[in-house]
Amino acid sequence: MKRVIISLMSVLCAGVFTLNAQEIPLQRTSDSDIQSRWRVALEIPLSKTLDLTISEQLRTKNSFENLDKILTSLTLDYSPWQHVGFEGEYVFVNVNEGSDWKIKHRLNLAVIGKLSVGRFDLSLRERLRLVMRSYSTDKYITPDPFATLRTRLKADYRNKSRWKPYAYVELYTTLNAPAAVDNRLTDAVERDNYINRLRLCIGSTMKINNHNSMDFYYMTHFNRSFGAKYDDASGALASRTLKRVTAHVIGVDYKFKL
Repeated sequence: MKRVIISLMSVLCAGVFTLNAQEIPLQRTSDSDIQSRWRVALEIPLSKTLDLTISEQLRTKNSFENLDKILTSLTLDYSPWQHVGFEGEYVFVNVNEGSDWKIKHRLNLAVIGKLSVGRFDLSLRERLRLVMRSYSTDKYITPDPFATLRTRLKADYRNKSRWKPYAYVELYTTLNAPAAVDNRLTDAVERDNYINRLRLCIGSTMKINNHNSMDFYYMTHFNRSFGAKYDDASGALASRTLKRVTAHVIGVDYKFKL
């Protein structure tokens, strides 16, 4: 009987602990920022259907006051058919963490469907992004690699001028986001995927001549990310967070095509 009572008390305590962990309130925060992006690119045609683009981009944040990231990209665009194209991209990312810089590696793989309707060139792009970090992470908080599916619907307006306006909407959906667990020392990693970004963009490319072009755009990002913190000693769930950031982004690109 004594053993039965002890077992029942253990089960009851475990149930109370789990219930308390699940009842930890979600702490919500909201913020906004004004950012900028500046990019230069060199496009090298390798064949009639294959192009290589090398680019360098600087990004600022905190109302243009701080340098956020430096990105170096190598992109291959393959268009074997009129209505279907493919894209492969590697990005070396330097992230400014205040007193330190951290390195990430991005791999983007995409398939693009294309269709012309009247004066509009429509495209639907499905892009798989993998972000790999050169530093260690806690898999219960930040997966490595972090996988995201990006879905973009874009419309370009064709006309006889050198300006080509466009607009697009893009959704980011996490593929392996970690969910909060009761205890990171005893529980297996769980997944809870969600839409973590909505991007709206309007802009226009400007053709200077056959080799030079520029792109001017404005984007609004509606970002959100779920997070969890755990007690270092016991591993128990300490808090759950939802961070929401609205970012207004002004961008300028310059491209030279060989």
